[in-house]
Amino acid sequence: MKLIAVAASVALFALSLQADAVDLLSTNGTGPVGNCQAALPTYEGNIRKRPLAITNEGSGAAFVTCALATEEVSLNVQSFATRITNLSAAPATISCTAVVGDELEGADYIVKSATLAPLTSGSLTWNTADNDGLLFAKSVAISCNLPPLTGLNRNRVTTLLSLI
Repeated sequence: MKLIAVAASVALFALSLQADAVDLLSTNGTGPVGNCQAALPTYEGNIRKRPLAITNEGSGAAFVTCALATEEVSLNVQSFATRITNLSAAPATISCTAVVGDELEGADYIVKSATLAPLTSGSLTWNTADNDGLLFAKSVAISCNLPPLTGLNRNRVTTLLSLI
């Protein structure tokens, strides 16, 4: 009888903890120097890794790949973004593909592009609207085609954390 009372108390305690759970959005930002690199050795000579940005300083397009850090305790990515910059004197279109998934289970590819006026910046953002309203529950990376004199300045990931 005592064992049943203890089990009931533990179950009630667990239920009360769930009832008090709090959902919080947590945003982490990183400079692309820490999590981006040229996609192939042939692009490496064009890519300059500055303290606050990664920039294509070559005369042709170059691809970079960025692996974005997510919270391992709650892989419920709400949104992620990269800040893009055009340092040239002409408009430039930067195109990035979000790769969400697992190498062994397949991945989803979501392409976004933005055309920036000379000497301006903007953002490319992926969120639940790009994923049929669902949170991203896998690894997140982006692959970007950077025209000459364009770059990435900051990557952000917003995760939904459930705290008990």
